[in-house]
Amino acid sequence: MLPLRPRTGIRILAAWVAAMLAGCGREPAAVEQAPVVHAHAPPAAEVIAPPAPSMPAVAGPPTQPPVAIAPARMSHPPLPPADCAARPIEPAAAPALSVHRWVDESGITHYSDRPPAADVAGHRVLEVAGAPSISVDASGHDVDLPGQLQQRAVADALGVQRVLRDTLGIAAPHGLRLRVVFVLDANEYARLVGEPSLAASAGAYSPARRTIYVRKQADDEITFMVLRHEITHALVHESIGNLPTPLNEGLAEYFGRYQGGGMGGQVDVGAGSEAVAAAAPAGDGSEELVDLLAREDLAFYAAETNAGPEREQRYLRAYALVAQLMRGVEGRRALAAVLHAQQAAPCSPVAVESILQREYPGGLAALATAWAGAMRDPAVDVRAY
Repeated sequence: MLPLRPRTGIRILAAWVAAMLAGCGREPAAVEQAPVVHAHAPPAAEVIAPPAPSMPAVAGPPTQPPVAIAPARMSHPPLPPADCAARPIEPAAAPALSVHRWVDESGITHYSDRPPAADVAGHRVLEVAGAPSISVDASGHDVDLPGQLQQRAVADALGVQRVLRDTLGIAAPHGLRLRVVFVLDANEYARLVGEPSLAASAGAYSPARRTIYVRKQADDEITFMVLRHEITHALVHESIGNLPTPLNEGLAEYFGRYQGGGMGGQVDVGAGSEAVAAAAPAGDGSEELVDLLAREDLAFYAAETNAGPEREQRYLRAYALVAQLMRGVEGRRALAAVLHAQQAAPCSPVAVESILQREYPGGLAALATAWAGAMRDPAVDVRAY
């Protein structure tokens, strides 16, 4: 049984990376340095059916990623106190919708609440019993987005939300509407985000605006990995609350790897196994696990000189912890217990150590052993959802 250590650090989202992680995003027109930013580009069609082919993406230099792909982790600005409360989940039935389905010239199947712009093959109108609990508008601020990219952004958001709901019982507040704004120019991105500490990030989520800003990368796969990372942060904030940093980043890293397609999606847990193994704790991992869970905000993001490798190691370990918990029924049950406890008291980070000690079979000691072992010898594992 591992000793439980009080969490250290101040809960003010700070320093963090761009890769699969990255922070808040925003979009066009009369932007204000603080509260509100408006986007010019018209919102893209909402994809409300099976997630369209999805793509991974992360922020930062396209290094061969394990989990965190970029060297520039950013910081999150403090969240407004009123924003900490997860919105109540209303089980009210969603209105019926007409969904347009068609196949484009590349053979890709599309779903949208709007008809296709030109003649396409297999165009059908499907009557859907209810709309998804969240909707997403994707647009470009200073870059034109092909329809496929807009739909992928929407599909990724819905895909991640569906896995959170189906595997962990975390439903999004009904009627939640998120905006995704893709920005090409670095100066424009910094202006729209409005937070100096996030100017160099690859992505960022603004709770006040419920908008995700994503710096468009040369590689679309990286762009969408960043997007999924930020989508996860947005869903956690809106559905759960101020989740402790290690689990918050671990979930974002895990779902940054999510790739949708057809009626479901998958997470390639085996990707980047060499980096994961290099970050593995020594021994049974008990001390390292307690240390990881105790790191909150600045203590986790540690931006001091020469802290880069250690910070990257923490991201990898946080990812591996979530991957271990998501591996089996008992681990998912323990993780769900943490998330639901946080949902019940959204403004103050819950004591993750105590909950895992109680809910995970064998307690923290057993979890540490399994976690350390899985990192030292990463499995070639693709999980379907």
